[in-house]
Amino acid sequence: MQVVINGSFWAEPNVGSGQYLHGLVRWLPQVAPQHRYILVTPAAAPPGPPPPPGVVVVRARTPADRFSPNLAKLFFEQVTMPQVARRLVEGAGATVMLVPYFAPPVRSRVPVVTTVGDIIPLVLPAYQGRAHVRAYMALVRRAVHQSAHILTFSACSRDDIVTHLRLPRERVTPVLLAAGDQYSPGDQAAARAEVARRYGLNAPFIYYVGGLDARKNVTTLVRAFALLRSRGVPITLAIAGRALGGDRALFPDLDALSADLELGLTVRRIDVPLEAGPLLYRACTVFAFPSRYEGFGLPPLEAMACGAPVVVSDASSLPEVVGAAALRVPPDDVLGWAAALGRLLGDSDLRAKLHAQGLAQAARFSYRRVAEATLAVLARAAR
Repeated sequence: MQVVINGSFWAEPNVGSGQYLHGLVRWLPQVAPQHRYILVTPAAAPPGPPPPPGVVVVRARTPADRFSPNLAKLFFEQVTMPQVARRLVEGAGATVMLVPYFAPPVRSRVPVVTTVGDIIPLVLPAYQGRAHVRAYMALVRRAVHQSAHILTFSACSRDDIVTHLRLPRERVTPVLLAAGDQYSPGDQAAARAEVARRYGLNAPFIYYVGGLDARKNVTTLVRAFALLRSRGVPITLAIAGRALGGDRALFPDLDALSADLELGLTVRRIDVPLEAGPLLYRACTVFAFPSRYEGFGLPPLEAMACGAPVVVSDASSLPEVVGAAALRVPPDDVLGWAAALGRLLGDSDLRAKLHAQGLAQAARFSYRRVAEATLAVLARAAR
């Protein structure tokens, strides 16, 4: 079998789609070296890191490369990928195309397996974007019906895909993601000393990392933290991440909220590069993730893999990720969040219990399993 992979995110290993692509491309040839893997990347993009053994890279140009990045992206997805796959299939046996993000071609002579991590713009109207974004979503929404099969990251996302894209349930398979190998337990004392040196941030502290848009619900975390402070709990809240826009309806002003609540320097806004992520997870006293909606939700899994006690929203896919290894609170229950955080901060035995349970839960996820489940779907589609 030949697997032709859309490599649009190969040069972006730090974003979610890039992490997923790199995890798959690393493990597919290890799990099934008998197959041929062709990673097709846009010639207009940086080449990215070298591929692992067993993977061939094809750089493909489009007529729009020089004058329109958006048009070049669309041309690559809708024309170039099907053309490359069609050329490769001639005389080479079964071939299948894997599109590891929500951008399948409308037409393809080889079967297509598409990964739809989430359908946030369809589930949450505030995320529908401008006219050109809505037009693009309309195109890929139509195109996904031509895919032989759909992969997604959780049972919750499968339900949403079946409902909003009107696809038969049997054509959608959830394959839960995994944290990278760098997320592992370590010396907490050493991690805390390094975090204090780099960020001037001392334990105990609550940590959040992720987007700062309204869906992530960080305002609830800030309000719950303010309740803890008003009760005399000596704690700091560290928030990593940046707003990616100026629309206050979509990106709430966390600094203004902190000022209104008179939290001062007890709320710390920090920049954490991807490579320093495990350090903060190991050093924090509690990791909090109050998101209202996730296709999967990697940060809680990464935090558990590093040994952090975790509190998450009891919403969307997050219960699938954490199981019984974290405290779960309704996303908009400020009093409930304050109670859960206060309970964890004041109970070292509970923190130790969640530390152990979190490590065990995180160990259930691996990219080997992701690759094995993905290969089973690809083989069915190729046949």
